[in-house]
Amino acid sequence: MTTQIRTNSDAIDFKQFGKRYRKVDGAEKVTGQAIFGADFTAPGSLFAKIVRSPHAHARILSIDTSKAEAMPGVVAVCTAADFPSEVTGDVDTGEVEIGIQFLANLIMGRRKVLFEGHPVAAVAATDIHIAEEAARLVKVEYDILPAVTDPIEAMAPDAPLLHAGLIAKSLSGSADSPSNIAGHMEGGKGDVEKGFAESDVVVERTYRTALVHQGYLEPEAETVHWHADGRIEVWANSQGSFPLRQNMSNLLGVDVSKIKITPLEVGGAFGAKNTPRVTPIAAILSRKSGRPVKIVLTREEVLKATGPASGAVVTVKLGATRDGTLKAAQARLVFGAGGFPGSPVLRGMQTIFACYQPENSKVDAYDVVTNAPRVAAYRAPGATVATFCGESTMDDVARAIGMDPIDFRIKNASKTGDTNIDDERYTRIGIVEMLEAVKKSDAYNRPIKQSENGWPTGRGVGIGWWPCGIEISSARIMVNHDGGVDVAIGAVDLHGIRTGTAQVAAETLGIEPGEINVHTADTESIPYTGNAAGSRITRTLSQAVYKAGVSIIQQMKEKMAVRLGVDAEFVEYEDGYFFARDNQDTRVSFKAAGAAVTKNGSNIVATASNDPGMRPANGYAMSVADVEVDPETGKVQISNFTLFQDVGKCVNPTQVESQMQGGAVQGIGWALSEEYVFDDQGLMRNASFLDYRMPTALDLPMIDCVILETPADDGAFGIRGVGEPPIIPPPAALANAIRDAIGVRMERLPMSPERVFSTMKEQL
Repeated sequence: MTTQIRTNSDAIDFKQFGKRYRKVDGAEKVTGQAIFGADFTAPGSLFAKIVRSPHAHARILSIDTSKAEAMPGVVAVCTAADFPSEVTGDVDTGEVEIGIQFLANLIMGRRKVLFEGHPVAAVAATDIHIAEEAARLVKVEYDILPAVTDPIEAMAPDAPLLHAGLIAKSLSGSADSPSNIAGHMEGGKGDVEKGFAESDVVVERTYRTALVHQGYLEPEAETVHWHADGRIEVWANSQGSFPLRQNMSNLLGVDVSKIKITPLEVGGAFGAKNTPRVTPIAAILSRKSGRPVKIVLTREEVLKATGPASGAVVTVKLGATRDGTLKAAQARLVFGAGGFPGSPVLRGMQTIFACYQPENSKVDAYDVVTNAPRVAAYRAPGATVATFCGESTMDDVARAIGMDPIDFRIKNASKTGDTNIDDERYTRIGIVEMLEAVKKSDAYNRPIKQSENGWPTGRGVGIGWWPCGIEISSARIMVNHDGGVDVAIGAVDLHGIRTGTAQVAAETLGIEPGEINVHTADTESIPYTGNAAGSRITRTLSQAVYKAGVSIIQQMKEKMAVRLGVDAEFVEYEDGYFFARDNQDTRVSFKAAGAAVTKNGSNIVATASNDPGMRPANGYAMSVADVEVDPETGKVQISNFTLFQDVGKCVNPTQVESQMQGGAVQGIGWALSEEYVFDDQGLMRNASFLDYRMPTALDLPMIDCVILETPADDGAFGIRGVGEPPIIPPPAALANAIRDAIGVRMERLPMSPERVFSTMKEQL
């Protein structure tokens, strides 16, 4: 692996950024001392097993729990009847939204089940083996209904209807009758028909992608104790402590002030753990039993009954003139939401043409329910699918007009101040600069490595955009009585955020990261912080830490003024030392000053949140992929892969690389091997890591990284989000590389050997 960091000339140099500090939580994790969800067991805990539907679509006629309740060791059993019948309020599930009543029905099926694995009951017992046996004794009578897992088939007027009262809404109003279409969104500008008429070349293609899972290592694992006095404690592996608290409040009808969320370590999430799935079930069982209840899902449950990313059917039509002007861009996106409305189709709509400025554009986006697991966020939800479709078509247009694919992109690229299809105006971006860097790079210009087997080889590129989120992040900085610094944050640490926070705090305070202790606080110990999602945490949290740090320095100046015998305005702080202006002999280190001013019980503490008026700092990444394709089997072998990403300002290169490489690998898996396979009854046939084909080290090349720095124009440090953009361009780059190698356009993900082989036979 090689890594380069390229900084724009106007970027600010910082003392603590760009350094490879090791993770502050690394030792605990490699020695097995870190506490994850499955590791934590509260004293007196019961262990629960969820009873799940074996059918993809069925009415619940009756549930008999009597035999389970009579089994020795069983302490509590619950069904939907034990939950509040009506729930109100907003829910926060990150970037893939769901209405609260739908969420309640997702957590525990009522009247109908809408996907295989839909919960219908749960059992808590003194050990997990008793709970599993008791769960098998719960008898559920079903009226099995026809299932539909394909979103296009689900849109048909005669398709099995999942929700009798679901009325599609769009800008033009509401539909006249129920259907499986939950919503229709539109966007665009100009007149696309006029644009196509003015084009010399028009390319139209329809693409299809499958449901894929985030593949996190740690299954959902939660422990809940509903105390007799009405207080609820949750030990969670959620992505957001405060959103989980609010969601629990609304779902269970309990005041927020009575719910405490303690975050544990999270063994991967990638967006999927924004949505509560097991926590409310554990809470109800705890209330009925009076004891803590722990639920840990199996891998089969994770794959069948938690939220994968949407499958989609997308049609893209592009028109351009011979000089490379993109005259018209049109798309129709149909995303499957699973059993309940709320696919990320809006994000697909926002991202499909976001890197470009076509003269005319039109996008129609449909959110469709299907008898599949209700989808969840997956690292830039909606963008990977949309970009695969848009970038594949962009490459075909470039070929048709005989133009270099990067030159075609540069000519039509979005710039600072341009607007997206939803009229969002871009803050400072460097998409053109990224494209130019790629065009000059060795990755794009070196000869393609020839296959030792004599297989055809090819190179492809793809670029993707992500809006990146904002929301609120909070931090508290406290100077201890020995002069050390403690930083408490409200953000769940999914990706080394404590290490980055230590560097940000050190940069702000003028000390070394090793002098700072960073920990994630529970919901009773820190102000509100939103989900760790949307590539927003480092950017927003750094602003909160900066504001708190500035306050700390000012407080210490005021207290040091008394000791130095000068007014506070004459106290300077530089390079980690306080001193009286014009008197360097009075220099006192931060640590010594901190110990001195807190000696008599005085407190130096500051709490801050980022400015709610912060604007998104758009993120974007680009892949260059070299492949060789076995003409006998269709197997695609990646020989070289380079990812370029603009991070605004690189805080810790090691952590940035890990995000870039991890996202790229997930995008590669999405492109070449991963998919949910359903039979004609809507049942998943590959619900294990043996059959759900994620890439391993044997399937991958080294992922080279090029880190670009175009500082964002808002925030203390110009930081952009890193986590989501890397997953977006790999499928497009690989599809374009395959097209370059064998001359066929792959229109379906994953591009498995079977599909590549059959497409070669069909098109050649």
